[in-house]
Amino acid sequence: MASHYLFDTHALIFWYLKKSVSEEFVEFFDEQVDNGNVSVSSVSFWEIALPSKKGRIDIDNVELWKSDLTENTKIRIINPEASEMIASVYLPDIHKDPFDRLLIVQANSHNAALVTKDEFIEEYPVETFWI
Repeated sequence: MASHYLFDTHALIFWYLKKSVSEEFVEFFDEQVDNGNVSVSSVSFWEIALPSKKGRIDIDNVELWKSDLTENTKIRIINPEASEMIASVYLPDIHKDPFDRLLIVQANSHNAALVTKDEFIEEYPVETFWI
């Protein structure tokens, strides 16, 4: 089992809102967050802001939500490096979503399991995790 986890954007939302995931998932990641074992890519907040603006997600003020999350948990925010952004372009064209492609590279760069239920991601050489 991994010792560090990087939330895919949907995993972050599901965990935070406690929707569309099991109680086991929430409890496991509550503990991992408390132990400082969970990261979130800064690009996930961009990815969340897009549907939030259109009212398709139950987070009205993404900036306030991000601040609350970072101030009240031990989740670490990681910013993509230019080399990671470039590497994401050169991944095999299995997955077309540029956000997910970047998360794959970031997970590998940070030796983290990518917490995702996206089956396309499992086609890449990256450790994935889901309960």
